[in-house]
Amino acid sequence: MKTALIVAFSLGLTGVALAHEGHDKIPGEVRAPHGGVVQGTNSLYWELVKESGGLKLFPLTHELAPIPLDQITLSGTATLPKQKKGDIVKFTASGDYFGAQVDAKGAYRYTLDLVSTYKGKKEKAKFQVEPQN
Repeated sequence: MKTALIVAFSLGLTGVALAHEGHDKIPGEVRAPHGGVVQGTNSLYWELVKESGGLKLFPLTHELAPIPLDQITLSGTATLPKQKKGDIVKFTASGDYFGAQVDAKGAYRYTLDLVSTYKGKKEKAKFQVEPQN
């Protein structure tokens, strides 16, 4: 009797496991085309890629197509822990991304606040950046 219950229970679990096959994606998940971190706004995505001593920010449509840099204005600040006001970050257009150098002053983390204008819409995005990783 115990064997029959164990077999029946095992078969029941197999059906549950198969019912979820292929459903491993998270709703709203966005795969970063350049291997970075993606933050979205109402009109575009920003992908942040960390490099030694700097950052690359790729503007993308919601279909993950690159947006020409001349269609966007970008400004930002980097705020270190326990800092009340952020330091202005200077972005340089290069190819299909905006590059920036940020001095984290030895901090383990800082907040990068972006303000962008695209198609007449001014929007904000925020990243937590850990420069030591």
